[in-house]
Amino acid sequence: MAKTNRRKERARRANQPDLNKNALWMAVVLAGIGAALAFYATQLTFNIESQGIVEASGCSLNDFVNCDVANASSYAKMFGVPVAWFGFLFYAFAGLAAVFGATASSTRQPASFIAMALVLSIGAVLFTFLKAYHLYELGVLCLVCIGMYVANFGLLATLGMALGYGPVGVVGFVKDYIARLQGEAGDSGFEPQIVKVGAVALAVFGIGYAGALNHARDITGNVDVDAAVTQHFRGLTYDVQVDPEASIWGNPDAEIEIVEFADFQCPACEQSAFHLRPTLFEYEDDVKVVFMNYPLTRIHAQAMNAAKAGVCAEQFGDFWTYHDEVFKNQAVLQSTIFTEIASDMGWDERAFAECMLSEDVQSRVEADMAKGQVAQVTGTPTLYINGRKVAAWRNTDVIRAIVREELARQ
Repeated sequence: MAKTNRRKERARRANQPDLNKNALWMAVVLAGIGAALAFYATQLTFNIESQGIVEASGCSLNDFVNCDVANASSYAKMFGVPVAWFGFLFYAFAGLAAVFGATASSTRQPASFIAMALVLSIGAVLFTFLKAYHLYELGVLCLVCIGMYVANFGLLATLGMALGYGPVGVVGFVKDYIARLQGEAGDSGFEPQIVKVGAVALAVFGIGYAGALNHARDITGNVDVDAAVTQHFRGLTYDVQVDPEASIWGNPDAEIEIVEFADFQCPACEQSAFHLRPTLFEYEDDVKVVFMNYPLTRIHAQAMNAAKAGVCAEQFGDFWTYHDEVFKNQAVLQSTIFTEIASDMGWDERAFAECMLSEDVQSRVEADMAKGQVAQVTGTPTLYINGRKVAAWRNTDVIRAIVREELARQ
């Protein structure tokens, strides 16, 4: 009996797959880099969803090299959570599988996990082409995204090498994997152990997805987007008039007109200020966003001054930058802050102050307010898309879904 057991043990050891440990340690490094980049991108997406874009992130250098646009777009989310989070879970699984294989004395079981990680890396590489196309559509270069794409290709190569497949051995691996799943014998050096390994992979991705989805719902609320869009288009269409001199973001000739009545001292308007335009980056050629003043002077002491300052910023040539700076300073608004911001932007402080005292500017703000009353504005911010009030103005998915439906109806 003892001899029989020894023979079985020798046979078992003889059937142990040979793993390339150097390739596995390279895979560990790549997975670590990918996980760090994916976590950063996930946090950036969540921060934009929560706070909007108040300041450019560290990987946004200009209009072209811009991670913010990529992570603010609808392409940054899948099944309600950041796409990058799925990347993080993949890198975590692949990295742990590689560590398991590089450190274990027995290689039979680690090889099964490495094979699953290689299957996932094939999917990640295929997904990379789709995400690269999305960047092309957005017209931006996302350095963090590019880093993850490189990690995906690197993991495909190193995990394949770890199992004995060369740089062009992916097709052979897929054939071997399918053959093993069908119970065929082979010299591939691994067993799929699909039940065990698949259960671990499902647990990692399932638990990770559930946690991210709960966090996403904490930020935006558990909103049924389809129901919200249906309700929106059942709503009344209001007569929303805008001043011909009002500042426009987007395409002035677009058929989709988004009008926002806002108060610079209103906290909810501050949220809208840094959410609305980032939400619409990918539709910039399809929409025009019009800002209209509606200062709530009874409750906000500086609201009228801020509105007049905004009108002057239009006349001085850079409303949207000034708009953002006023909202950034909302907590410290006082009579002198408006000319200070103008000075920081390079404008003549005295000329700006004189503009704010102009009767024409005062009349312009009052005319905006009158137009808001005609449109039945009752509070701020009030958002209209082609004349219909938007109830869920804070939910980026709802805003985009309404815009997509408007485009479909054109």
